[in-house]
Amino acid sequence: MGRRMKSLPAAALEFFSQRKELGENDFFLSPAFSRSSFLSTFQPPSPDKPVGKRLIPSQTARPPQKIAAPAALATAQPVSEKREALKQLFFGFRECRRCALGATRIKLVFGSGNAQAQIMIIGEAPGADEDQQGLPFVGKAGQLLTAMLASINLDRGTDVFITNVVKCRPPQNRNPETSEIVACSECLTKQIEIIRPKIIVLLGRIAAGTILNSTESISKLRTREHEYKGIPVMVTYHPAALLRNPDYKKPTWEDLQKFRIIFDELKE
Repeated sequence: MGRRMKSLPAAALEFFSQRKELGENDFFLSPAFSRSSFLSTFQPPSPDKPVGKRLIPSQTARPPQKIAAPAALATAQPVSEKREALKQLFFGFRECRRCALGATRIKLVFGSGNAQAQIMIIGEAPGADEDQQGLPFVGKAGQLLTAMLASINLDRGTDVFITNVVKCRPPQNRNPETSEIVACSECLTKQIEIIRPKIIVLLGRIAAGTILNSTESISKLRTREHEYKGIPVMVTYHPAALLRNPDYKKPTWEDLQKFRIIFDELKE
């Protein structure tokens, strides 16, 4: 039987997705989020709204290397060196079997956002939604993270690069084991080296403990200044913790305000 042709909408969607994956310009709309809504009742965005753009190509096949772009895309910026380096890093790790998680994952969750971002956000590990989509922070915690960034006028699609300490989902969303963190350490270290952010934000105990080599609690770490290889580091609660315990919202809002001030000073 002959190969079934794709519908025009499906073909168009695939085409523009390929162009975005190769570094073409695109747009991202962040949900409005105010201080009052953060401290009182949070209404997460609709699940069908995008929470970030895919950084890496499809994990089933490499995109075509040569494809004719329409006139509207002909003047797009070329793929940056950082983006290309991240793509090569992804291709080197997408079939990773360094730990047992490689055998149970659906998709490796490498990272998403802007390769040129001055802000890098590091979480713990993918959950079920992330494992399905191959993108970090796309579930309820991810929707909250998007709103947290919007509350200080940051767009997760253009202003930050987001990843996790561990790139594959631990079964039943358990905490990553030490061996799994070590197995992913090379990938995370290289991501930081490629992006070279001006500041790193660590979400939760696992990320903080890994990057800062510390066993202290988040409540203690968030009140102090840190650095990683000369890069300023801030620590705050993981969005999932805020969903479980609303009492964390107020200190997290304080952390966000402090972060915005520090980041603005770093840009000057």
